[in-house]
Amino acid sequence: MSELEKLVRRRMQEEYAKGSSAEHIAKVVRDIFNSIDLSGRLPEAVAVRSDTRHRR
Repeated sequence: MSELEKLVRRRMQEEYAKGSSAEHIAKVVRDIFNSIDLSGRLPEAVAVRSDTRHRR
């Protein structure tokens, strides 16, 4: 499993544990994918940028 898959799974589980709606979880996942640096220069930046605290 890739680091991205692990990140997405972890964030989905965190949001589910908080009782977030399916729509909110989908938004969190969308935000992760929208924040990916596709240049491949800074793979660790993905985890940093996607670890935002989303509130309902």
